Amino acid sequence: MNKFRFAFFGALLSLVILTISCGTSRKTGYSTQIPETKTLSILAVNDMHANIDQFPRLAFIADSLRNLYPNLLLVSAGDNQTGNPVNDQFPERGMPMIELMNALHFNLSAMGNHEFDPKPNALAFLLKNADFDFISANIHPKDTINFPIKPYRLVHLPNGLTIGFVSVIEINQRGIPDSHPDNLTGFSFSNPISTANQYLFLKDSCDVLIYLTHYGYENDVKLALQFPQDVVDLIIGGHSHTKIDTEQIHNHILITQAESRLKYATLIQMKILPDGSRTKTAQLLTVGNKGQVNEEIAKMVDKFNDNPRLNTPIAEATDDFSNREEIGFLMVDAMRASSQTEIALLNPGGVRLAYLPKGPVTVKDVYLMDPFGNETILYRLTGHELKSLLTNAFRFDDYGAIIPSGMKTRYHLDQKGQLFDVELFTDEGVPMDLNRLYSVAMNSYMASVYVYEHEDPGASNYTTTAVSMIEFLRKIGKIPSYRDQQRVEIIK
Repeated sequence: MNKFRFAFFGALLSLVILTISCGTSRKTGYSTQIPETKTLSILAVNDMHANIDQFPRLAFIADSLRNLYPNLLLVSAGDNQTGNPVNDQFPERGMPMIELMNALHFNLSAMGNHEFDPKPNALAFLLKNADFDFISANIHPKDTINFPIKPYRLVHLPNGLTIGFVSVIEINQRGIPDSHPDNLTGFSFSNPISTANQYLFLKDSCDVLIYLTHYGYENDVKLALQFPQDVVDLIIGGHSHTKIDTEQIHNHILITQAESRLKYATLIQMKILPDGSRTKTAQLLTVGNKGQVNEEIAKMVDKFNDNPRLNTPIAEATDDFSNREEIGFLMVDAMRASSQTEIALLNPGGVRLAYLPKGPVTVKDVYLMDPFGNETILYRLTGHELKSLLTNAFRFDDYGAIIPSGMKTRYHLDQKGQLFDVELFTDEGVPMDLNRLYSVAMNSYMASVYVYEHEDPGASNYTTTAVSMIEFLRKIGKIPSYRDQQRVEIIK
């Protein structure tokens, strides 16, 4: 019978939010009879996004749990990279995360879409230096020597249990993960669900079969529901940044996810009884930024954070920026001014900072807003071509409407929420001439991903949008307030 219980580890953990417990009666094809009850313990994280400041606390939790559960496995459901300039701007991009994950003795990681954000050569370097395996069944590297990404991994525990881990990654409408297409050169990708089903045979080789996915919670549910019953035990998920703190059991499969940026981790425990039946529990643990830490890991993090270049103030914000839209307006205005175009456009997913306080703005702040290293691409587009871009981008991008500078937009949705028209206006609210040519700037991700009608192939200015923004902020000194600005209107 399913039940809920609370558990506390005293000084070990700052908070255990909820424990979900369920029992099943399935018996694996691998072990028809286990002579004694055996326990599997897993500490799972996802979408850490290079938040290295949480590692001393995570390390203390992992160390303490290992004292209780010596066979504890530590796994990540992907997106370890991108989101902290200390990591992203490191001379060997991404190595602070790899070194810290090595120091914490991670056993395994799924490939997330942001694992591809470093250039292919940098990704190969990270994979080579990781002491743990990266897995994904629907990523197919042409060069398997430099990119040793395996579809699955079998882990043999000292207590005699064999644990099978399989991974899949979400792909978008273009059939690739959400990363710059240039970074995906040399890889092909297959359908996540059909690929996942190809590895169900592993149930005959392991006591517990787990899918460690970077697929998003809703997709994990779809995945679970289409599996044959009593084959897969767990789905440990990532990608959607979902905080799962209530029971999520679908088709007898326990699904977990721990939001993002190491706010939480999930402690999963299974007991395999002598008759092959099993119980499963999932505890969402608050990692937090208070409490005891691992001092050695703290010293590593302090050393990485000691970066005078990133901490240099370059401008002053005269007001708080309270949301991504306001920060996006600043970013796209900087792009437009730096490129000296009439219009600049920014995909909302390119804004990675949600709040910027009034006061000094540092180089690090800019890379927190814009961590991707995209270049600025310059175009000459007609009003009709701009409308085609905005229409197709709105349908493609789950984050919402394109953020403009030098123009305003109005989107019309029908009763079902489907887009049927986009209107384009000047900053003064005058309808734009759709037959006229406009000079337009956008980042190289948009230029590579969005499909729309246009004749001009575009040309790079060979400067990243972040570097252009740093130069722009240094030049203006005082950043004006963007409070209450409205450039995009959506009418339903």
